[in-house]
Amino acid sequence: MEENRYRSPEEDLGTVELGDARLNRRLISSVEDRVRSVEQTRSSAKGFYRLLANDKFEREKLEESMRKATIERITQHERVLLVQDTTDINLNGHKKTENLGYCSNNTKGIKLHDCMAVACDGIPLGLLIQQYETREEAKLQLSESEKKVRPIEEKESYRWIETLKKSIEQIPAGVEAITICDREGDIFELYEQALELESSFVIRASYDRKTQTGEKSFAKIRSAPVIGYAAIDIPRDSRKNRKARRAQMAVSSCSVSVSKKKTSLSVNMIRIFEITETQEPVEWILITNLPVDTSDKVMEIVGYYVHRWKIERFHYVLKSGCKVEEIQQRSYERILPVILICSMIANFILAMTYLGRAVPGALCDMIFEEDEWKLLYRFAKKTKIPPDKPYSLAQAIEFLGQLGAGKRAPSDGPYGEKSIWLGLKIFYSAVDLLVGQV
Repeated sequence: MEENRYRSPEEDLGTVELGDARLNRRLISSVEDRVRSVEQTRSSAKGFYRLLANDKFEREKLEESMRKATIERITQHERVLLVQDTTDINLNGHKKTENLGYCSNNTKGIKLHDCMAVACDGIPLGLLIQQYETREEAKLQLSESEKKVRPIEEKESYRWIETLKKSIEQIPAGVEAITICDREGDIFELYEQALELESSFVIRASYDRKTQTGEKSFAKIRSAPVIGYAAIDIPRDSRKNRKARRAQMAVSSCSVSVSKKKTSLSVNMIRIFEITETQEPVEWILITNLPVDTSDKVMEIVGYYVHRWKIERFHYVLKSGCKVEEIQQRSYERILPVILICSMIANFILAMTYLGRAVPGALCDMIFEEDEWKLLYRFAKKTKIPPDKPYSLAQAIEFLGQLGAGKRAPSDGPYGEKSIWLGLKIFYSAVDLLVGQV
């Protein structure tokens, strides 16, 4: 990534034109308040509510500004990853919110489907697409036969295909885009659409499809010879109560032709499986149209898929840091722009966290203004004398992590997103207090 400054959310929204200069200023001010506190204060909330209630305020203009900022960052790369994922925004306690339906069975809320652009080195570049859905009623339970005859356009899974098409349309000429999805994206029609658009994909397999030779696809890839080994960081899985760990993995690949009805597709498969002794060894089977004819190419694809976790961390920051499930608005329509703004902030926090790790030569002024990085140094070092020149961004992230979680041993690894956002909150609270005393 180029060593230019990574713009903050309020700077990304600087091009928004709401038709009223006062509204523009209030928008930027409100977003800045949210960035600086992560959790909104009572005083800043009042101005933000007035903004949302104004007839001239349009969420679509925010979305356009968000996409524009993301595309500007995409143009700095020859290849980007378009990572899709879905999450539920649980608003079950919002009994009086108008037009709010269900996000899952018996749970009121919003089904959020995001497409995040990620650089190949793992730096989040921003959201390209954010889809919202709230059902009028709890999800209908259909039989397997009813599901099979239902057109793909009428299924909720169609959001993956629709997002693929919309995101590819946004990619500037000369930039290669690779769609990355977890098992929910294992949809035959999605592969058809991607191949028709001549667009690359890496998707974790969910279905063991029959091949043209009559055998099942999983059996074929599991019988393929090992072509390489890799050490991969496995993230924490709270659902299975599994801690994060570094796993030794073996890798194999093969080509298959899979069919659905009268349509056949030729794709490549990659298997990554854990060889260390553990009770639940990890296994991923990936489907891709990228070439797998050499071990280097296969390992590169594995590296792309590992970055899929960035969108899970994004949703984690969105819910736990930006508290989108605690948004207090009177209608579904007024909740959506708040989610969008919080999403931009969550991406900024995520990008800040990973920039310090992925770009060793980056300086702190890539993120912070001069007065901010000088104050951050003074707080962290407990000194009145700031440095004359910017220090490394990695050091600034370390300072924030220490503010948010305290000092730790080097063996504990780098600070995570939660430590960073807590550090930001403490830091900006101290900055505002200092400014108020001047």
